[in-house]
Amino acid sequence: MSAEVYTNGRRLALGAAATGVHWIGEEALFALGDGRVIAAAREGQTRAFAAHDGAILSTALHPDRKRLVTGGDDGRIKIVAPDGALETLGETRKWIDHIAANPASGVIAAAAGKEAIIFRDGRESHRFTHPTTIGGLALDAKGRRLAVSHYGGVTMRLALAADDKGNALNWAGSHLAVTLSPEGEYVVTAMQENALHGWRLPEKTDLRMDGYPAKTRSFSWDKRGRWLATSGAESAIVWPFVGKLGPQGKAPLQPGQREALVTAVAFHPSEEVLAIGYADGAAILVRFADQAGMELDEPGEGPVTALAWSADGKAIAIGDEAGRGAIIRL
Repeated sequence: MSAEVYTNGRRLALGAAATGVHWIGEEALFALGDGRVIAAAREGQTRAFAAHDGAILSTALHPDRKRLVTGGDDGRIKIVAPDGALETLGETRKWIDHIAANPASGVIAAAAGKEAIIFRDGRESHRFTHPTTIGGLALDAKGRRLAVSHYGGVTMRLALAADDKGNALNWAGSHLAVTLSPEGEYVVTAMQENALHGWRLPEKTDLRMDGYPAKTRSFSWDKRGRWLATSGAESAIVWPFVGKLGPQGKAPLQPGQREALVTAVAFHPSEEVLAIGYADGAAILVRFADQAGMELDEPGEGPVTALAWSADGKAIAIGDEAGRGAIIRL
């Protein structure tokens, strides 16, 4: 990778803060804070359409990988096709803060207050209620196990078992975003107090990862589950997950050091290459093998809030809080 800046891409004026981005085929679909979705190909025109009456708060790829699932502050869960076709999957009186979906099981999970709502085959199947407001949702690679973070820890459930009572992973404090390793061996949460907490399963061994100057809001695992990249510092903090205790007692890698907080991270779908977005709007790539870097985008007016690779790893989509977007071909 060379040190060139943004020579093979296109700039996009999104018109509102990007709250998520996902690739469907050759198009990147940006979810926005004004309720719209913008579909943009690597080349050619863009299409914009209204999906929610208010901000889109959460997004996931639909299990069919041909549509988006979006959650809004209007309490609606929508299925959005790249051509603008809309379908309402569910509706509540609460904000839909988190969504997770999986192609292997066909499960879609949405968080509304204390409830995790499970959908399958285009309709609601059942709900799981938790003691406090849900901080995050994650499904394992097979879409069978659901991790729900909340105050006091994480509740693990069999997503499709309506009568599952839950397996508690306890740790004092408020647990926000949550992620599961590709093989489901590790559960990691972002804590309110600028730290991560993790558990190795099935033993429930506790893992503590701290030293962050800000909260972690973005997680990304490499394809093999050997590395977990995180935001919340002036470089990406990348923890090693090898051996019986994963990162415990080990120092993380810290690629992409700059004088701006990292706000978004995304591993390449097949290589040890990490895309990093910053609070000043800049974005770079770092290759682990030799620490070679490539500047994707220069600083702008707002932090990077959305970052996603195309399935073939040949393009990346970037969106920020100020409404600036980009698609870059590599």
